[in-house]
Amino acid sequence: MGDVLIRSVRPWSSAPDTPAIDVLCRAGAIAELGPELTAPPGIPEADGAGGVLLPALVAAHVRPCAGQAEATLARLVAAGATLLRVHGPAEDLDELLAAREVFADRATIQLVAFVAGGLVREERGEKLLDAAVAAGADLLGGLDPAGHDRDPVRHLDLLFELAERHSVGIDLQLRDPGELGAFVIELICERVAALDMRGRVTLSHCLALSTVEDHRRELLAELLAEHGVSVTTLATAWGNPLPLRRLRWAGVPVGLGDDGGDLLDQARLLAEANGFERDDEVELCADVATRDGARALRVGGYGVIEGDRAELMVVPADSVAEAVRQRPPRTLVVHDGRVVSGAQTAGG
Repeated sequence: MGDVLIRSVRPWSSAPDTPAIDVLCRAGAIAELGPELTAPPGIPEADGAGGVLLPALVAAHVRPCAGQAEATLARLVAAGATLLRVHGPAEDLDELLAAREVFADRATIQLVAFVAGGLVREERGEKLLDAAVAAGADLLGGLDPAGHDRDPVRHLDLLFELAERHSVGIDLQLRDPGELGAFVIELICERVAALDMRGRVTLSHCLALSTVEDHRRELLAELLAEHGVSVTTLATAWGNPLPLRRLRWAGVPVGLGDDGGDLLDQARLLAEANGFERDDEVELCADVATRDGARALRVGGYGVIEGDRAELMVVPADSVAEAVRQRPPRTLVVHDGRVVSGAQTAGG
């Protein structure tokens, strides 16, 4: 955990006339905010140049192509992502494990292992997930229990049994649409309740939410919130976007994924996909890419107030909405209280 004093930034600024302040980070957390703070002896300083201070980006769903894990993570980290959840096949997890080590000092990376051939259809499915956890996977995943594995009940029984055995969470890629996907959501929530796994299950994509009737969508959002299930999405994948407003009203944490670029650009695309034009609507998408994304990954204290984690980035823009629309290069990126991108000044 590191220390740094960031000079001249405007925390989550919604307007260009927001005054700049300083932010002192100690032992990996935000310790103090205020104008013209005095740097304690030996604490390095970094110049935010009056930019907007945001929580660092959260890549809540990343699935690199084979042979590209390190390059994919490098692009995301360079753009300011310091918390990532990466999905990979349990059959070949070595590449992701190695890539996680490469970036261990610049980002927190959660690994999700799933059986590409299908947890039920692949004879070794259960053994592959057992071995993945032993090798270092943080969560267990699955891939379309109905559409891909053709046996949603057996798939979910096995997945939840394994998660309970290893005391790990679940992040299931659920692209089954319409009522088929809605049925799978109901099965998942039944198991969450039965095994007391509230707050430990995430659904990636969750296309059913954008492909059922409005009333059904409301009921599903309430069901997810009741069982503490979070959702992650890609901005431009598979047609209709997730109903962000409905999920927010229900209290479902939503995270934003990217397969290897700039999460601020994905936030812009998410706004466009939802028809968001007002600044407050664009800010909602920035929140999904940062604070709410961390909630979706069950990481608390992710913000820009005292006591929050020192996972931060500074963007040269007048406001949060402008930062999303223009996606300028990051002035600073801070991980665990240490500047990992951008220049330190006095004391550094």
